[in-house]
Amino acid sequence: MLKKTAKDPNAVAIGQRLQQARRMAQLTSIDKLISKARGWEQRRSTLTNYEAGISLAPPEVALLYQEITACSACWIYFGSGPIRTVGRDLQAIRHQNLSALYHSAQQHKKIPALCKQLGVSRKTLAEHLHNPFLAISARLTRRAEHYAGKRPGYMDEQHIELDPICASFPDDMQRIMEIYSNLEPTRRGLLLKIAEAMQI
Repeated sequence: MLKKTAKDPNAVAIGQRLQQARRMAQLTSIDKLISKARGWEQRRSTLTNYEAGISLAPPEVALLYQEITACSACWIYFGSGPIRTVGRDLQAIRHQNLSALYHSAQQHKKIPALCKQLGVSRKTLAEHLHNPFLAISARLTRRAEHYAGKRPGYMDEQHIELDPICASFPDDMQRIMEIYSNLEPTRRGLLLKIAEAMQI
């Protein structure tokens, strides 16, 4: 009897995001996606395998789905950044910030405290983390801000320092971005004026 080969976790994760992107675009089947993908008519089984996580989708598939669904290829392939490529997506921003809050709590072994503050079980929190389209309520968002000691509205804003690309910047630049993100909008303007004055 042949042993089942375990699926590549990366292939599975990318496949799940491919499915989510397609469904978010109201394309309820692979066939509906293919009807919009010129040159892929004979590759239905290939796309099916990618979505099922049987095969690892190459980057060009993420770009194809981006073109058709308007979901970011970066999010599809790496699971980071805004979900949509156009406009500010409040749900995507809340999801990214909640994920960052979870990873911080996990690092400090404070998941039980986080769940208690949010008023949700570990299972419910995991569902939110694994499904970017599961609505994150304003109530849950405000509780998350209270837990993190952040001002109201923080979880509804995108923070550059939480983006993986930020890790490649020098420490002082990361710190400046973090300070800017934590300031209220009116004080951000003041910080920019101070920075501009220092260039003179």
